[in-house]
Amino acid sequence: MSETVSATAHPGQPGTAAEEADRAAIRRVIEAWGFARDSGDWDVLATTFQPDGRIAVSWFDGPFAGFVETCRARRSVSFSKHVMCGSRVMLNGRRALAETDVLLCMRGPVDGVEMIGQTCMRFLDRVERRGDGAWRVLRRDAIYDHDWMVPAVPGVAPALPDAGDAPGHRFLAWRLRRAGRTVPADLPGPGSEGEAALRAGGRTWLEAAP
Repeated sequence: MSETVSATAHPGQPGTAAEEADRAAIRRVIEAWGFARDSGDWDVLATTFQPDGRIAVSWFDGPFAGFVETCRARRSVSFSKHVMCGSRVMLNGRRALAETDVLLCMRGPVDGVEMIGQTCMRFLDRVERRGDGAWRVLRRDAIYDHDWMVPAVPGVAPALPDAGDAPGHRFLAWRLRRAGRTVPADLPGPGSEGEAALRAGGRTWLEAAP
């Protein structure tokens, strides 16, 4: 592997010039995803993933091409902003694992009441560089750390959700379900079995790089 992670490794230690160039290119494509997703630049958004890429987030789990088309169709439903807050990248040849902190900001109606909220989450990305030399995401899974939601106008609010979902995505799932979307009850959260499985699967995929 180009990078070996150990208990004593310093996370700020730079790699070779080639490794740092690869990390910078991977961070650029991850950031480009956020800008394109929020601005509705669907052609650019499509280029951030490999043609056979897949994405699993709260409301969608499937081929990335389907995700792009669904986002395009629902562009005017509500406002969202993905703030990409920094990435940790592990490299192995033409494969990489990236973990990115994301702050998802939202605003939109729930039961006729304008609501605003934020979700602290992480994207776990499997990233590949193929024949054209460009790094693109092959698979993305989201992990939900914490969220909150309040009425945009204080004192006016719909009935709040019960405690059926984990704190990491309780309000996000509630809002999406009220909008008619299907959200699993077992989304990966910090320290969950789902997160552990995603990490193990990603590391196995990275170490198997040809």
